[in-house]
Amino acid sequence: MFKTQALTLVSAVALSLPFAAEAHVGYGGRDFGSFDASGGSVTIANQAVSGNFGWADGLDADFGDSHRVRAFRFSLTTDTMVTLSVSANAGATATSVGGLIPAFSIYEGLAHLAPLGADYDYSSATQAYLASLGGVPKEGSFRAMNDWSMTNDAGDPLTNFLFRGYAADTDLNGVVTGSFSLAAGDYSVFIGGGNYISQLDATRPSYGLSATLAVAAVPEPETHALLLSGLGLISVAARRRMKG
Repeated sequence: MFKTQALTLVSAVALSLPFAAEAHVGYGGRDFGSFDASGGSVTIANQAVSGNFGWADGLDADFGDSHRVRAFRFSLTTDTMVTLSVSANAGATATSVGGLIPAFSIYEGLAHLAPLGADYDYSSATQAYLASLGGVPKEGSFRAMNDWSMTNDAGDPLTNFLFRGYAADTDLNGVVTGSFSLAAGDYSVFIGGGNYISQLDATRPSYGLSATLAVAAVPEPETHALLLSGLGLISVAARRRMKG
């Protein structure tokens, strides 16, 4: 299915869950690469997420645990259109299963990279930041449809993930695609499960996934000028035929 804006959310069930094991945000094996005006397409098919609810959980007022989603990254050297497709992939790893209901969000910004320490939900600096927001106690830092922030044990300045769009598998068929017009910059993608009520499954298996990022080519200025010129000639010819 294709979604860029509308999302019919899975019915939420109020749950009280303990903090999950600590995890750090990184991009190892999940870097789509850097794309210039020539565009391109890259598929990463060997990743998995723990549980089928991590993305949906990020819609809650208490936010979501970032280790229930997988972080990917890419860079653009020019403004362009990107299309991301994510599908369930039982054979992604030796222990993964099928059945993922995929959903993802795209953010401008990257987590801290080596040699700096990795960001995570339960660093003291992240916890202090979350506490400063007020409201209900936070389960984690991840927000599926908003800007959000976190940092590392060293207390480096907060990483700010600036929300740029999302897509979710509302057909429940294991496939989702979204297209986004993005400016040049560095981007993070967080992929997870969109089945909120699967939090009731205590086993929380590893759900395999495959993700393909396609970046549209940007016409060279000369090509764009020729295209406009050609369209102008076609328009003139059409008007002459109408007058004739």
